[in-house]
Amino acid sequence: MVIDGKSIAEGITERLEKLSKPDKFFGAVLVGDDPASLNFLKQKERTAVELGIEFRLYRLSSTITTDGLRREIGRLAGPKTCGGFIVQLPLPEAINRHYVLNAIPKEKDVDFLSESALGGFYTGRSLAVPPSVGVVEEILKLEQRNLRDLTVVMVGAGFLIGKPVGFWLQNRVAELIVLDSAVKDIYSRLRDADIVISGAGHPGLFGAKHLKEGAVVIDFGFNRTAEGKTIGDFDPAGADDKNIKYTKTPGGTGPILVAKLFENFYTLAGDK
Repeated sequence: MVIDGKSIAEGITERLEKLSKPDKFFGAVLVGDDPASLNFLKQKERTAVELGIEFRLYRLSSTITTDGLRREIGRLAGPKTCGGFIVQLPLPEAINRHYVLNAIPKEKDVDFLSESALGGFYTGRSLAVPPSVGVVEEILKLEQRNLRDLTVVMVGAGFLIGKPVGFWLQNRVAELIVLDSAVKDIYSRLRDADIVISGAGHPGLFGAKHLKEGAVVIDFGFNRTAEGKTIGDFDPAGADDKNIKYTKTPGGTGPILVAKLFENFYTLAGDK
C-alpha cells in the first residue's frame, strides 16, 4: 500500500491557508545550474504561490567562493522583510558547506541546516523541527500506533535525515537501530523492524523481501538510474503481498518535506 505523500502535503498546506499569512518573503539561493536542484526549487515556488507567499530565488555562479557565498547569504537573508531562507543543496565541492550554512540566520533557517538552528532543536529550544522530522511525525500520526511498542530501523546517519530523525525518535520508540555505511549486513537488522526510515541515497538498497509482514517504510532516498529513472532506497516489488506500507519515489516524502518547510516558515516568520 502506497502512502500518498501528495495528499499528506495538501493537508498541511490546507492547514496553513487557514492561518494568518506572514507578510514576509521566502528566499532561496541556488549555486550553479544543477537541473535536479532547480526542479526542487520549482516545487517550493509552486507551494509558495499556492499559499500567496512571495518566493525569491537568487541564482549565483558556481565559481563563487565560500567567503563570497557567506557574504551573499548575509546580504540576501538580512532584511527584516525576509521571513525564511534556504540554501539549496548540494553545493559545489570547492565550497565549505557547513561554513556557508552557518551564515543563515537562526531565526530564518526553516530548513534547519545551520548549527545554531540544529542546536536549538537538539536542546529543546526550537519552536519548529527539521522538515525531515516533521515528515516522519506526520506519517506516524496516520499509523495511529503506540510508538512505545515499535522497533524502528534508521538506514543512514547523515545530517539531513538520519541524525535529526534518529534524535527525535530515540525516546519515543521501544527500540531504535541506526545503520550507517559501516554496517555490512543490514538485512538481518531489517527483518524485525516495524518501521524502516531510509535516507541512505542508495538505489534499491533493500526491498519488501527483507521486511516482515505489515512493516512501514518511510523512504527519503532520491536516486537516478543510468536510464534516468528516479527511484528510492526501497524496492517496492512484492510490498502489497506482505501488506507493507511505503512512500514511493517520487511523490512520497518529497511533497511533505516542502509542505513542512513552509509550515516552519509560518512558525518562524509569523507575528514578528
